Amino acid sequence: MQSNSLKQSLKQRHITMIALGGVIGAGLFMGSGSLIASAGPAAILSYFIGGIVVTLVMFMLGEMACRTPDAGSFSTYANMYLGEWAGFTVGWLYWFKSMMTITLEAVLLGAILHDFLPWLPIWAGAFIMLVTLMASNAYSVKSFAEVEYWLAALKVATILIFMLLGVSILLGLHSDIPSPGLVNLTAHDGFMPNGLSPVMAGVIVVIFSLGGSEIAAVAAGESENPRRNVIRAIKSVILRVMLFYVGSVSILILCLPWTDKANLASPYVSLFTLAGFGGAAVAMKIVLFVSFMSVMNSFMFSNSRMLFSLSQRGHAPKLFSHTTAKGVPLNALLLSLCICLTILTVHFLSGGDLFMTLAKSSGTFVMIVWIFIIIAHLAMRLKTRHEPVDPKAFRAWFFPYANVVALLALLAVIGSQAIDPASRLQLWFIAATTVLVVVAYFVKRNRVADKPAAYVQAE
Repeated sequence: MQSNSLKQSLKQRHITMIALGGVIGAGLFMGSGSLIASAGPAAILSYFIGGIVVTLVMFMLGEMACRTPDAGSFSTYANMYLGEWAGFTVGWLYWFKSMMTITLEAVLLGAILHDFLPWLPIWAGAFIMLVTLMASNAYSVKSFAEVEYWLAALKVATILIFMLLGVSILLGLHSDIPSPGLVNLTAHDGFMPNGLSPVMAGVIVVIFSLGGSEIAAVAAGESENPRRNVIRAIKSVILRVMLFYVGSVSILILCLPWTDKANLASPYVSLFTLAGFGGAAVAMKIVLFVSFMSVMNSFMFSNSRMLFSLSQRGHAPKLFSHTTAKGVPLNALLLSLCICLTILTVHFLSGGDLFMTLAKSSGTFVMIVWIFIIIAHLAMRLKTRHEPVDPKAFRAWFFPYANVVALLALLAVIGSQAIDPASRLQLWFIAATTVLVVVAYFVKRNRVADKPAAYVQAE
């Protein structure tokens, strides 16, 4: 049986864990060591600045989501406050970015499976994980939520255990490990040994790592009380960023000298090993596997909901707005599966690194989405400035200064990629993709305008 509506069946615990786990990705476990090695103890500032920018943007999204909970989230709000071209553009860009992320995570999962099971080829592991998680999403909204709940819970538990161990080392509770105290903050040429440049470059890494924070707002639209759950999910952004990122990285910096390149290659493994866990490397590989699964699972969900919303607004074929009896946009999921399988097939048959290179641009696509969120929020406030303000309504902080600061920060991060030869290919790819999507909207609009009214109505 098919319908055209989603089910509001997610519970508060699902939204809470999706929000908590959504910010803990492989970027935290894998990217923090190189950032610390580059910026020194001042890497704390990179995480703090990046975290503030993301928090401001998510609060803007939260305010709009509280006014109009919707599966299309930021695409719907861009549509409402900036025009159809903006909703079309940001929706399709996010859908395209999600496809790249899903496929990338499948490749990474296949590689980890191959490490544990050498007889299983990477390509086979990638295909197995893609089909398995797609099936979980296709069965029901609750099956997605339950899988994500436990994946996110394991990531949160890992970080909390890590932080407790780090604090115990700093407090000198291990008789065989001397407490480093605060020495590593200023030893080895001071707090900012390599100047401000690597600190600001580190902000890019942090913002990339935090991509996916917006998924909680998408998921809240299918919860039992969307407005209340959106507020709780968005307010928890500060806790998520400051505790999991700034907190855990601060512990790393205090426990491990920034000059210790060997240990910073896998900093979380190193600290667990320091605390006496011999199987830390294997355990962390399992955590990475869970993180990749969680990211893939979340983006499958948000990807299908975005295509569903685009279809409902006439920006995609109508068949993608059909849902099953359990409220799953199955056609949207099946399209994602077909495209991801095609990309994987081409990637493994070609044996090249082009896809992996282009996949690194997915973080910049997220930043373009955030720029649309900032501008849409500004337009919403201006459009509704004469409406009476509900004192109980959720309001983003420091309007309009937060909009200006966050917008300039994101533009600076994107602009910095033009200077770096290593990221220039990705930047051109992003620019070309964005232009093509905008052009596609106007071509589509003109074709619809040229059709007879009766024909358009029949469609």
